Amino acid sequence: MIINNRDYKPFVSAFNPAPQTGRFVGRKIVEHIPHRHNKVTTLDAVMEVIRDGDAISYPHYYRTGDVGLKMVVEKLREKGKKGIIVYGNAYFDNVDPWLIEAVRDGVIGGFYGNPYRALGDHIVKGELLPWVTVGFSHGDRVRKLQTGEVRIKVAFGPVPMADRYGNANGLLGKPEELCGAVGLFGADAEFADYVCLLAGTVSDTLVMPIPISMEQVDFVVPVPCAGQNSGIGSGTLDIAKAKANPFNARIAANISGVMKAAGVIKDNFGFQVGSGAGLVVLDSIRDILKETKVKADFIIGGITSLHIDMLEEGTVRYLLHGQSFEPSPRVFNSLLNDPNHHEISTSYYASVANKEAAVNLLDAAVLSALEVDLGFNLNTVCAGGRIIGGIGGGQDVAAGADLTIIFLPLATGKNGKGFPKVVEKVYTRTTPGEVIDVIVTEEYVAVNPASTSSYRDALLANGAAAGLKMISIEELRQKSVEAAMAYGSIPPTPEATGDIVHAIEWRDGTLLDVIRKPE
Repeated sequence: MIINNRDYKPFVSAFNPAPQTGRFVGRKIVEHIPHRHNKVTTLDAVMEVIRDGDAISYPHYYRTGDVGLKMVVEKLREKGKKGIIVYGNAYFDNVDPWLIEAVRDGVIGGFYGNPYRALGDHIVKGELLPWVTVGFSHGDRVRKLQTGEVRIKVAFGPVPMADRYGNANGLLGKPEELCGAVGLFGADAEFADYVCLLAGTVSDTLVMPIPISMEQVDFVVPVPCAGQNSGIGSGTLDIAKAKANPFNARIAANISGVMKAAGVIKDNFGFQVGSGAGLVVLDSIRDILKETKVKADFIIGGITSLHIDMLEEGTVRYLLHGQSFEPSPRVFNSLLNDPNHHEISTSYYASVANKEAAVNLLDAAVLSALEVDLGFNLNTVCAGGRIIGGIGGGQDVAAGADLTIIFLPLATGKNGKGFPKVVEKVYTRTTPGEVIDVIVTEEYVAVNPASTSSYRDALLANGAAAGLKMISIEELRQKSVEAAMAYGSIPPTPEATGDIVHAIEWRDGTLLDVIRKPE
């Protein structure tokens, strides 16, 4: 299938046995031998290297607190640039309406990355056509840069502080601009032709540590604000509030039961959990570790104060920190000063082009989804025909972990309508069922009969004795329908048979699914 002038290969399997070929691409070498060069400049000067139709990249670690992308787009418009492709990762509601307006007036020609809600609505309506937006995982985004599938002219990276040589991190600068880990920008800085830092503070003295190195940076542009970390917080980070939510508490109890029955909580295991109900699961795992005097080897993911508690009390040996979900002084100070709290790049985390990735070391992972089907396929993007979510690291983690646990409610309801969350076929497939081992709802647990997890047999043998209500996925589907009907009538699945407006890639770059425009 041809999308954006690229001939996509269809998805084969999560671990396609066909060999990967090719080599990493290299960025251009510096034009003149560097010697005590001051890289501090203006955004106007950076624009001189950008030509119509070029691709620029931008990371999303400030999330809704980001201000830099709008600054760049406005400067592109001012300089009369046209057809620029934005290589992002996620686009939140703070980009509406100015980003779609830049498409309408021809400044922006298209996007790569996962759109949420407002921008997703514009995409589903076909407002970006003929460009088809492309959603991908964290690891796949890196892989595309490594292999040269996408070439970036200028990578723009917002940082709270950089020195005039181009060294930077997310841990120094104005307190309200600190963003923590900047690993999401690592591959951009490594593979782009030019790298421009948008620095809230520029230091005349050396900045350390250097997850972003002067070896890769061409321009340092002082800006009034690099970003507001108040926009970084993701999900429920208040553990007391999370525990008070009945859904979270019931889900967490079931997930903890699954992990106990499977025997995954043991010395030197590695795991990743999310926020919300995942935070309650993390707290439960912490209690089990204390009770059994077991020590986890590492935790990956968005790091919170609860993770810091576990590191400092010795229930976990290492924190592998890829992006920040809690912009607090405690998290930032730990990342800056604790030798067992490590900042990692997204490449280290998840790229399948590398010879190994951190997600492959996970014993267990706890992830959420919007819906799951009878084949254990996941949808994390579409609800009711709308694009409301993204992929993030979900594909990478689900494929890498030995035991992948997915949680979701049986059903939701609103205005006299009920929506089952276990369906015959997901609206959009964002993760294939072959990498999903267990589905957990408020009351029930369904194990994938095709699971290859080394923990599967133990879970099946011990689940009932652990108090888990173990049922088949078909039975879970029926329970989901019944729960939805309790809210009201179940509306039909929206029909969409028009032009392709959004493509979903698997983490190896093959085409997993597409979203079409409603007729």
